[in-house]
Amino acid sequence: MLYLHTLYISMTKKPIILIFLFSLLFSCVKERDLSQNTVIAHILSQPDGLHPFNDNSVMRSFICSYTQKTLVDLDLETLEYSPSLLKTLPIPSKDNKSFYFELKENIRWDDGTELTGEDIAFTAKLMLCPLTNNAQIRSNYSTVIKSVEVDKENPLKFTMHAQNIHWDNRLILGLIYIQQKNYWDPNGILDNLTFEDVLSPKFTETEEISEWFNNFNNADNSYKPNNLVGLGQYYVSEWEASQYITLKKKENWWASNDSTKYNTAYPQEIIFKIIKEDASSYLALKNQDIDVTTNIGTVKLMKLREREYFNNNYDSDFLDQYSFNYIGLNMKPDGLKFKPFFVDKRVRKAMAYMTPVDEVIEVMVHGQAARQASNISPLKKTYNDTLELIQLDIEKAKELLSEAGWVDTDGDNIRDKVINGEKTPFSFKFSYMSSPTSKEIVLMMKESFYKAGIVAEPTPMDFTLFYKNAMDHKFDAMLGGWGGSASYSNPMQIWHTSSWVNKGSNFVGFGDASSDALIEEANLTLDEDIHNNALLKLQAKIYDEQPYVFLYCTKRKFAIHKRFDNRGMYNERPGVILNNLKLNSNFSMAPTNIQ
Repeated sequence: MLYLHTLYISMTKKPIILIFLFSLLFSCVKERDLSQNTVIAHILSQPDGLHPFNDNSVMRSFICSYTQKTLVDLDLETLEYSPSLLKTLPIPSKDNKSFYFELKENIRWDDGTELTGEDIAFTAKLMLCPLTNNAQIRSNYSTVIKSVEVDKENPLKFTMHAQNIHWDNRLILGLIYIQQKNYWDPNGILDNLTFEDVLSPKFTETEEISEWFNNFNNADNSYKPNNLVGLGQYYVSEWEASQYITLKKKENWWASNDSTKYNTAYPQEIIFKIIKEDASSYLALKNQDIDVTTNIGTVKLMKLREREYFNNNYDSDFLDQYSFNYIGLNMKPDGLKFKPFFVDKRVRKAMAYMTPVDEVIEVMVHGQAARQASNISPLKKTYNDTLELIQLDIEKAKELLSEAGWVDTDGDNIRDKVINGEKTPFSFKFSYMSSPTSKEIVLMMKESFYKAGIVAEPTPMDFTLFYKNAMDHKFDAMLGGWGGSASYSNPMQIWHTSSWVNKGSNFVGFGDASSDALIEEANLTLDEDIHNNALLKLQAKIYDEQPYVFLYCTKRKFAIHKRFDNRGMYNERPGVILNNLKLNSNFSMAPTNIQ
């Protein structure tokens, strides 16, 4: 699965006002007692919410990994799956269409009741139901899961029946945040809602069921701490909007004696500090006011690593990751508010030729990034390395734009074209999530585009509006990013045509029958060669159509305070395991030097 993330990279500017802002940011946290095992982790932005199904940002997933539980875990180090709530990984039937699960005994919800197969069936039903506001990811599951059947003799056993042979069959149910049926539906309103009902294209709801889902989708279940419940070892105790989110360790948690790294709970509190400005996070590290970051700017971390006191107090590193940044081009605009600037693939290719990717990497991240030509990370064996990176070539871009009918007819240095009888200048709105870094990147691109006769109008906005506009296809072009994983990222979510029609994550409107067929070929097989070849062909198709200008993947930037043991740093997201940070009482901190 892929998650939307904010594009932030290092900045070299140091506005003095940030020092004041920094002090305000940390005034909301009481003075730290560094002898206590409290972890303060830096995040760049507030999550879109912490709803177990409806929110989809990287920050949301990072935080939910400590408050929620899935049936299986992906080990960040070995990249192998292991049972978390299960006795063993699911066992397939001979035809690979049914998978048998058995829960560990004595897994307890916060009210003391035991986790059973009924909770799993309830969870799956919620994920599949079209009344859940999860259109961005639902197709990943509704094209795979047919039903979940609980064993009548043993409530800890259950079977997932699949729609068909599918690459994701064995693990897809194991990666959903498990929800408590008695908490969400104590009156059993959804008991009569069958899997056949929720998967039916003719699904209709009763007034009672409609009201239930309206309550389930309510924004309170994304933001109010008391509603953010789960099986994890931590609970949300406080959320100060745009400042911090505090998690506290649960008392008498069901796996409190489990020493495996994903079930430990060494910190009593984990505080996620929202620090958008690079200069503020830099000062926070210099002052040892945060313990963990994977988001410090490249230049700032390079500068800190030159300081002895920093190296005495922190481990730090740069590691490759599976995410990527891109420019999304609206291939199916409404034609009214959003003009058909990018409906011709020659124009989209021209955009790639006029985007100064190498310059952005050099200037903004000082070379700490890797380019990629397709939607799959070069770290994976399924990456199509035959696709050539598109180099900056303004003259080639001009040729393609002229071929597509965009020419400067009035000598104002802006290309134009008659569309529906109206002369239309090529001046588009370039949306991005507001930050100083993103602004600098957009301005660099704007300058390059203008050399080819194209005007980009920078249009900053906050994450919530940016994401909503993307889902509603209300944009011309957008600067965004996807947080990927070492695990299989089903292309259904972003690239299938159904994910555009249903307002999923296919924001740009890519796809046709042939690309859909390749996605289905990759998914509906257990043959590795067929699966891999379909993904290679899909990448070539995407490359040819150029719905995205693929930019680069920045290296993840780490700093973890040495007062903790277990300071693992990983390529796989989120890169760290905060619950496993164990206070080292023998560590002697070096003095802070903020000169």
